[in-house]
Order: sequence, then C-alpha cells, then structure tokens
Amino acid sequence: MCYYPSGQFLTQIPTWLIVVAGWFVVHHLSTKRDQRKEARERLDQFILALRAIEERAIQFHQTDTYKGDLARTLLFDIQRIIAKLKRHPFGLFEVAPNLMKELRRAVTLKNFDSSKFTCQPPNSSIFSNVANAVDDIEDQLEMEYERIYL
Repeated sequence: MCYYPSGQFLTQIPTWLIVVAGWFVVHHLSTKRDQRKEARERLDQFILALRAIEERAIQFHQTDTYKGDLARTLLFDIQRIIAKLKRHPFGLFEVAPNLMKELRRAVTLKNFDSSKFTCQPPNSSIFSNVANAVDDIEDQLEMEYERIYL
C-alpha cells in the first residue's frame, strides 16, 4: 500500500488541475483549427465552382450558335451555388443578396435569349460583367471568412 503524506498529496493537486485545464485548452484550440480548416476547404471549393460558372458563361457567349443545354446548365449551376450559400459554413457569412443577383444578371441578362443570341467578341462587356460579379462574390466571401475565422 502506497502512503502519501498529506503535504505531498496537496502539492500534486495544482499539477493535476493544470494538466486537466491544459487538455481542455488544447482540445478547444484543436477544434477551432479544424473548423477553420474545413471552412477554408469549402470556401476554396465554392470559389472553384464560381470560376467554373465564369468559364462556362464565357464559353456559352462565345459559341457560334445558341446552345440550350449549356444555357440550362449555367442556370442550374447558379441556382445550386446560391443554395450552397445557405449551408454550413456559409450560413454564418453575411453575403449581400444582390451579389448573387448580379452574377445571374451578368450571365443571363444580355445575349441569353435564343432568338437574339450572337457570338460575343473577346472584349464584350458581358465578359467583364461576369468577371466583376464573380470577383465581388469572392471578395465578400474572403472578408467574411477573415471576420469569422481569423
């Protein structure tokens, strides 16, 4: 049987309290780091999806003839990306709703009607409008990520 004099036992209590408190702090910080990492990964995927929409919009507007399947895909992709903004971790982000409307308008407002479709030149304002809309959304998301996680 081990016998600890009461003085030695009392001196170990603060040590064990520090160990337990340290474990809780490390656990809390690790959880926060994992949440930041997951949010960063999802944000990067979201930005890649935005860039893919931008590329498809440019392809659509530069084709010689109206491509209804590409137009439909663009509309569905824009709707999906808007829905993604309502899911974790983006639900915490404060993104102005007009940014997503501007993206939809930039892609679909001009030259999206099959009866009026024409191949756009490389310097078309449609392309700069789409690029600006995507950049505005990306900037807003990056600012919100920094506000919440950094």
